[in-house]
Amino acid sequence: MGFTDDVRQALTDRIGPGKRYPNNKRMADELDVDPSQLNRFLKKERGLNTDSLGHILDRIGASIVFADDPADASREVCFQLPTKSEAEPNAPEPQPDDYLAVPLTASSVAAGPGLVPEDRVEGWVLVWRHQESIRFRSNIVAVEVGKNELSMAPTLHPGDILLVDRNDRDPSPVGKIMLVSEPGEGGETLVRRVNTRRLEDDVELIFYSDNSRDYPPTTYRLNRDYGGDISRAIGGNVVWAWNDMSRK
Repeated sequence: MGFTDDVRQALTDRIGPGKRYPNNKRMADELDVDPSQLNRFLKKERGLNTDSLGHILDRIGASIVFADDPADASREVCFQLPTKSEAEPNAPEPQPDDYLAVPLTASSVAAGPGLVPEDRVEGWVLVWRHQESIRFRSNIVAVEVGKNELSMAPTLHPGDILLVDRNDRDPSPVGKIMLVSEPGEGGETLVRRVNTRRLEDDVELIFYSDNSRDYPPTTYRLNRDYGGDISRAIGGNVVWAWNDMSRK
């Protein structure tokens, strides 16, 4: 099938009892499209223009992955439904399309290139993909703040789980919490806020913590210390965190 047929099939698969949209009319209402236009598209009577197709894909939270892009870290979800004796009567079924399974791994692995090796996956975190901070993101990994890592307190504490978007390595705006790496083969991988300052022939990277008294800022240069490759300095942007509220 081509791309248009794939979209048509994906929409059709989401219509019906117990699914995301009980009928065509409900889908059209929630996607904010003309019902007759949607019906003709699903029946293969006509296509959709670029704006309409893009609008529908945005509404259902779809993302496009190109064949020459690196593979995403997160995976699709398949729910194993409970038996009738375990399920609440008439309870709606969870929809796998609404979730991502995100690999939990060491921060040094999360900041590295390519896929997370299977033997370095420590677990999987189930993420609702429509959460505003996660929507349209897919190359996400999860890392846990280390046992004695207090550099980001009181914002983050040991045991907190962070979601890192590996496709977002842009240090602007100032103060984003990011997964960063010290230069050199044995450089440590840390969670820090990032600032930059343009120099005459280089870019200065400033990694700083929320606990600056015990963990003072460190400064490096993109060209001098990382060969001009931002991916060697920044592993991704922290877009979400689960905190232990007993420490707040």
